[in-house]
Amino acid sequence: MKITLSDVAFSYGKRRGNRPPAGAPLLENISLTVEQGEMLALAGKSGSGKSTLLQLIKGFIVPCAGQIRLDGLNPHAERRRECFDRIGYIFQYPEHQLFASTVFADIAFGLRHRRLDEATKQEKVRQAMAAVQLDYDDFRDRSPFELSGGEKRRVAIAGIVVLEPEVLILDEPTAGLDLQSRDALFQLLHRLNREKNLTVIWVSHQLEEIAQHAARLVFIRNGAIQADGPPATLFADASLRRTCGWQEPPALVVGRLLRAAGHPAAGWLSPQRAADAIIRLRGRYPHHENAPREP
Repeated sequence: MKITLSDVAFSYGKRRGNRPPAGAPLLENISLTVEQGEMLALAGKSGSGKSTLLQLIKGFIVPCAGQIRLDGLNPHAERRRECFDRIGYIFQYPEHQLFASTVFADIAFGLRHRRLDEATKQEKVRQAMAAVQLDYDDFRDRSPFELSGGEKRRVAIAGIVVLEPEVLILDEPTAGLDLQSRDALFQLLHRLNREKNLTVIWVSHQLEEIAQHAARLVFIRNGAIQADGPPATLFADASLRRTCGWQEPPALVVGRLLRAAGHPAAGWLSPQRAADAIIRLRGRYPHHENAPREP
């Protein structure tokens, strides 16, 4: 699915006939194209309009001005149900939305209007659980409320994956998770992106997370797109960092210094890869005063 936003604006408040709300726009002149299969992160300060932009793409709210097109279709006028179903949306803290007595019932809930026989429904749930690495036999009859935080989030994602969307939108998906659960979640998202060509769009306040996992960063500032591009390129721009209030993620700084020293490091480096590279370089520069330094 190709997502296209053209000069989109949005304000909260009551409409006056066909006229937009009187309040100041939360988003203004947003133009953005997202191709199928992208891994895109949205960032910006609190209140900048990130979550509102996600809700506009999903179709929860309607823009006050401009156009949104999904593969050329207006999601608010043409084949609305189809457009809506093609985009999955995971709210922040999705485990708070789990409600069924078993994992199977929770994941299968979204299939209730699809007129599927029981065997087909079970197979779709089985496939969705496999996609998020939850063993069907071990988890299907368990209460979702007895699971760990990371497992609950996997159940919530499986409840969307079972509907076979082309786009997955997540609002701060790592909020409240420990480091191990965050890493496991992004391993899952990368696998879904790679194996199903699923477009993944998420909101994050963590620049290190964005540098590691996003192929593209869109930064919202004062209701407008301030920056759009590969995270490593944007974070390396000192002028842009000052404008956006960023600090370059340490892993990117280390990678840049390693490249300056002749190591073929590219983009984000895991702590282990960075440590291994530094150890190798120390063999080439045994005396500290001869080691390369940042200009």
